[in-house]
Amino acid sequence: MQFYKTHQLIAWLLILTISSSVSGCSADRPVAERLAGDMETALADLQTVAGRLEISSGPVTLQQELWVQRPGFLRTETEAGPAAYAGTIVVLNDQEGWFYNPALNMVTVTDRSNYDPIAAAEAGAGSMLERMPTDILTLLRAAPAINEVGVDQVAGRATNHLEIVIAGQTQAFPAGLLQLWLDQQYGYPLKVINSSGLEIRFTTVKFNTEIDPLTFVFVPPPGALVRRVEP
Repeated sequence: MQFYKTHQLIAWLLILTISSSVSGCSADRPVAERLAGDMETALADLQTVAGRLEISSGPVTLQQELWVQRPGFLRTETEAGPAAYAGTIVVLNDQEGWFYNPALNMVTVTDRSNYDPIAAAEAGAGSMLERMPTDILTLLRAAPAINEVGVDQVAGRATNHLEIVIAGQTQAFPAGLLQLWLDQQYGYPLKVINSSGLEIRFTTVKFNTEIDPLTFVFVPPPGALVRRVEP
């Protein structure tokens, strides 16, 4: 009997030792590398995003409806906000980008046939919302200081709340504290707060639902001034 108890104790110690070793290997992996890998894997399963969000900066808040078909297709409609922004529509597809400003009754069109969201000189051809997942992945791959805060709910979905200290100005984010809430299932950013006070937050969201292809086609209203510009 004593031999059996001793043998059982040794077996349990071996199990604990193996478990500790496996846990240690996972913990030894750099946090940023792990998070970037997890996000990239999750985003690979994401085809479409549809929802409503709020974009706030200081006293100004825009309420928008958004449709995304990855990669390269996006539409936003500003439902509420200051008069200069209310009713604006942005439509992006693999050929053109359209920006409609009803306050000016003007449409700006930009060529997107060679659009690259990672390139630096893309002003007017893309959207911050379109680039956000790519920008966050790029940031994580740079291995910044990261604090995993915990799990939060955003737009009714479980998210991983991260805090990232950005040492210097990047193309996408200002220096300082960046807070991210990434959807646990798809890795998509559902809430972002940067050090300048800009906050983007989804209030409702659905993933991988079918979106009518006509959503990403824009027909200028009658009488609107259409202006074409180079990206």
